[in-house]
Amino acid sequence: MLPARVGLVVAAVVMAGAVVVPDVAQAATPAESGLSFTAVSPKRVYDSRTTGQKIAGHYGVDVTVPVDVVPDDATEVVLNLTGTDPDGPTWLRVGVGYSETSNLNLGAGETRANLVTAPIVDHRLEVMTGPNAADVIVDIAGYYSPSGSKFKSLPPQRVLDTRDSQPLGPGGTVTLDLSGRVPAGATAAVFNLTGTDVTGDSFVTAYPAGEAKPDASNLNLAAGRDTPNLVTVKLSADRKVTLANAHNSVDLIADLAGYYAPQADLAFYPLPAFRAVDTRTADGQPRDPITADGTHTAWLAYWLPASAAAAVINLTGTNVTDNTYLTAYPSGVNRSAASTLNLAPGQTSANMDVVALSDGYLNVYNHSGQVDVIVDVAGYFAPALATCQQNCVTNSGRNDYGTQGNGTAVLNDLHRPSTVYGLSGVTQVTAGYYDVYALKSDGTVWAWGANESGELGNGRGGPVFDTPSGVWSFSTVPVQVQGLSGVTQIAPGYALKSDGTVWSWGSNAHSRLGNSGDSAFVPFPVPVVGLTGVTAIAGDETNGYALKSDGTVWAWGDNDNGQLGNGTHGAASSTAVPVSGLTGVTKINLRLAVKNDGTVVQWGPRGYEVNNTLDEDDSPVAVPNLTGVVDVAATYVDTHTNYALKSDGTVWAWGESNAYQLGNGNLCMSGSCYADVPGQVSGLRSVAALSTGYEMGFAQKTDGTVWAWGTSSAGEFGNAETDHSAPVPEQLTALPGVARLGPLGNMILTQGA
Repeated sequence: MLPARVGLVVAAVVMAGAVVVPDVAQAATPAESGLSFTAVSPKRVYDSRTTGQKIAGHYGVDVTVPVDVVPDDATEVVLNLTGTDPDGPTWLRVGVGYSETSNLNLGAGETRANLVTAPIVDHRLEVMTGPNAADVIVDIAGYYSPSGSKFKSLPPQRVLDTRDSQPLGPGGTVTLDLSGRVPAGATAAVFNLTGTDVTGDSFVTAYPAGEAKPDASNLNLAAGRDTPNLVTVKLSADRKVTLANAHNSVDLIADLAGYYAPQADLAFYPLPAFRAVDTRTADGQPRDPITADGTHTAWLAYWLPASAAAAVINLTGTNVTDNTYLTAYPSGVNRSAASTLNLAPGQTSANMDVVALSDGYLNVYNHSGQVDVIVDVAGYFAPALATCQQNCVTNSGRNDYGTQGNGTAVLNDLHRPSTVYGLSGVTQVTAGYYDVYALKSDGTVWAWGANESGELGNGRGGPVFDTPSGVWSFSTVPVQVQGLSGVTQIAPGYALKSDGTVWSWGSNAHSRLGNSGDSAFVPFPVPVVGLTGVTAIAGDETNGYALKSDGTVWAWGDNDNGQLGNGTHGAASSTAVPVSGLTGVTKINLRLAVKNDGTVVQWGPRGYEVNNTLDEDDSPVAVPNLTGVVDVAATYVDTHTNYALKSDGTVWAWGESNAYQLGNGNLCMSGSCYADVPGQVSGLRSVAALSTGYEMGFAQKTDGTVWAWGTSSAGEFGNAETDHSAPVPEQLTALPGVARLGPLGNMILTQGA
């Protein structure tokens, strides 16, 4: 299962329709998505040896990167991570939060380096250790930000081999001239650097030719061992790099993988590091190591978009039986003489690589013996997309599994609104826990985010069984839901077509698909059985609801707490059943209905009372003291706060009140945190549309401004605060000009970017 949600990810419920308000759109400014790279002269920013104390086992430290090395707008950094003198076998990782991946593996007493691309937050990097303590060194090579150079991926090509001339002795240097390999203006080169024929401990430093040798290193060497490391290094103006050896004697081999230049066209899209391949096990199946002269083919299209031209991976080899090397290269091309990782029997070692992709495929080749391989993905390169110009979607808040839809899935950008790139002509948006949907004016539906149970409706879904935990597939950019056209309204995993039929896809937990099937999930749309004449829909991860043209409401799915509203509770229904006694309904939301006389009824779970029992209504009951209502909204399945918009433009709220959700300035700290009788949300007038977040309410006024109240845990207000409470409504000021308030509070339809 996906991890439990923390605060609001992108959860909301669908409104009956988008509300058009006066056009306050800003002029669109063409822009590009993805990140660009700026190389810096190698700079050491951390060395635990200077403190006299190693980083303890299973411990983490924050490394500060000065602003004169990396600017404020940098979101990712490229660094050389070196571990030395470990007390025993251990690993190192640079990143945010928990991950099953690692960047560097160390044996007892070993010194080794690996290139890492990692998120940086407020100029800080988080470095974590494995089971044993070690000294850690961090050297910065460059950073990713909105400005800089794009990348050009190349098939691996050998550009240096000193075995053809002479080795580097103590203090020796060699100049790597790339002027015939990269274009004028290139700012940095990426190559795999391997040390061989090593006569004693040493280290090698790569830096721009003509500059003074920096206090940094790229490659750590031990006698008799072949050691590689990927290098990203700034180029001199004449496109040259100096390689300097510190001690003893060594031969150096360099295999060029790509370069950065203003004329290149591939932008970088970071992802939280995830494990895509692990041959040690596959969902409990016997291990499948790569044998001598064998190849393992990995398909990364479960996570990367079709436009991905190259993947940034960390390749680890383990359970090695013979001296060997591994080569990662694109499928469908001849393997070159280049190598990615050199291994000795019994060794566990890793090396970062940038590998060109062929239709999402890459190969890993093993030369000798038998070896298990692990592939961890940290991001990808793809052509930059032009920013949407009209009827776009802007998102703030968490970005788990790519829910911001901007090609990334990093967690360090929580509070900055971003545009869902490549998606225009949008008329409605909605979302589930970790999946987001958009309806375009041409009647097609697009989705992005997690695809654990086929939520994206693109024919894929479920775990990928190359890894021990079965990593779930996802998409960081919008993909089209298969086979849907003529759609007029969407809810999470549901679509209403112009012919009055309802279609569903994704998880079938609690029979939420409504098609009488018993599949665990369906990764493409199927019709909800027996529903015709439908004019509006609503739904969530357990239930679907439909309003028919005759004013009746129908429900299907879970009924543990009376969600069907048919006078029963308990057994789920895989077919639509009428909600008892409801006629004359004009609007619906989750277990809420507005009648043609302006009153509101509700059914199902209402709130958690002081004794933790769930108060529920098996049949619709009238909400007291509400008249003149024109629309309603409700929070997601595991919170229970409801909102009503009256014809006079005021907003009224009832339900849970433990996070300022009622918008009246009061916070319930103990006892019954539930208001049975609606009260007015303070200070709101001239409201045209409602929406909700996880513990938040949103309203759009007739002047186009958006107001929010409640508690934001992940920057959903777009105000540069990841943890923020608004006891009463406050205006959101960080978002673009608003044209419509989408049914997801932190998704805003805009004209322009």
